[in-house]
Amino acid sequence: MAKIRILNGPYRGRERSLSGAALTIGRDAEAGLQVLDRSASRFHCEVFPVGDMWFVRDLDSKNGTFVNDERLQDEELLRYGDIIKIGATELIFEAGSSLQDESSDSISYVEDAETLGNTIEFRIDDLADVAEPEDEALPRAEDPGKGVRILYQAGRVLAESEAADRESRVLQILIQQLPAECAVVFRRDEASGKLVPTTVRVAASGIQPVISRSIVRKTFAENKAVHTVNAMEDPRFADKRSVTSKQVRSVICVPLAVNGVTRGVVYLSRGAQDPPFDHGDLELVSAISLQLAQMQAIHDERRRARTALVQTVAAMIRTLELRAACLGAGERCARAAAAVAVAQRLPEESRDRLYFAGLLHHFPRLAGDAAAAERALATIDELHDLIPLIRCAYERVDGRGPLRTAGEELDTEARILAAAAAFTARLAADPGADPADIIEQLLEDPGFDRAVVRALAACHLNGSLYRAPAVPGAEAPRRDS
Repeated sequence: MAKIRILNGPYRGRERSLSGAALTIGRDAEAGLQVLDRSASRFHCEVFPVGDMWFVRDLDSKNGTFVNDERLQDEELLRYGDIIKIGATELIFEAGSSLQDESSDSISYVEDAETLGNTIEFRIDDLADVAEPEDEALPRAEDPGKGVRILYQAGRVLAESEAADRESRVLQILIQQLPAECAVVFRRDEASGKLVPTTVRVAASGIQPVISRSIVRKTFAENKAVHTVNAMEDPRFADKRSVTSKQVRSVICVPLAVNGVTRGVVYLSRGAQDPPFDHGDLELVSAISLQLAQMQAIHDERRRARTALVQTVAAMIRTLELRAACLGAGERCARAAAAVAVAQRLPEESRDRLYFAGLLHHFPRLAGDAAAAERALATIDELHDLIPLIRCAYERVDGRGPLRTAGEELDTEARILAAAAAFTARLAADPGADPADIIEQLLEDPGFDRAVVRALAACHLNGSLYRAPAVPGAEAPRRDS
């Protein structure tokens, strides 16, 4: 089986399996795979099968569809690893089944004039009040051991998984172990003032989750967990068409809150054919939601600290560059290195490392004392591990560098940094030169990895070589979740 996965942008990591039916891609929420890109048309392109093969075609979009940086003129056969580009958004065609069905069209919403119509986004200012029910005794879970097992599994995922995958895997545990028909995380986007679904998991392919706007609103507005055994009979939602018209039976919805600030909600539901959630399920989901909220808060704090470190390092380098009459060399090298890392699909940690190493690649030379410069970097925990990589900035795969490091002794990150540093230096030496000519010179030089230089050429063509890279700490501060 094949799948399409989004590589960057707001929906980075979202993927859809290709299983016999055509998949539309575009900006509209009704597209099979939604991309949030200003250059995308509502229904931008389509991936469709012909026998066992998959093709892509443009749907008369305004800005065109690109495959491996070439604009589509007609239908084109897709091969594993091909990159489909819509505006600045890149999607990869690859083997395997989707681990998550996070498409916006996997969620069902009803027309409801009192909210926001047929949409899955809610403005914070529009959240409505819903009357509280009378207190009533709720049953306890019959198997307390089940909750301990689920908490243990969720804790392991949060401790051991990659950051981008944690939330999805935790929801999958809840889907399987509670069980539930669907699990959705809505998070607050502070830039737009809306709640948007960031992760969606369903129990089986083909299930279309039914989400109650009223329940999501109540949970977010009041920072209180909601548990309804039968939403159709719950007096809190008796006048809400989004509940009664869609046969929503049993729902748990709990806030994602840290220090009294609600950033989103976790929503789980069961269908009419399943037994309702009990109060033990509510307590369990509340405990896991607290862990998810704390994880996000830690991630945000680390990002802010990382951003502050980047700004401090960049300011220091600019000061030294100003004295050495090479202002901007570190930033240009950092952008080039990070762009190539993205093009070669290196993990996020590698992109982050390469950006810092690019900023600092000439720090020993600017400082005038390489040993003293390394001692200074060693005093900063975040930069200490970069020292071996920075030493490779002027090495060559053929052994012509100052340290005579060659061949397999230079790993992928070292080869990328060396190419980025050489590109930056040659461009600085001849500011009027065509960057494409410099890249061609690097391709002909046996001292540089040809695959890395070809990736550098691709980044030059698509402009990513000259944009601020989307790596933690190197990006401009954002106001999202």
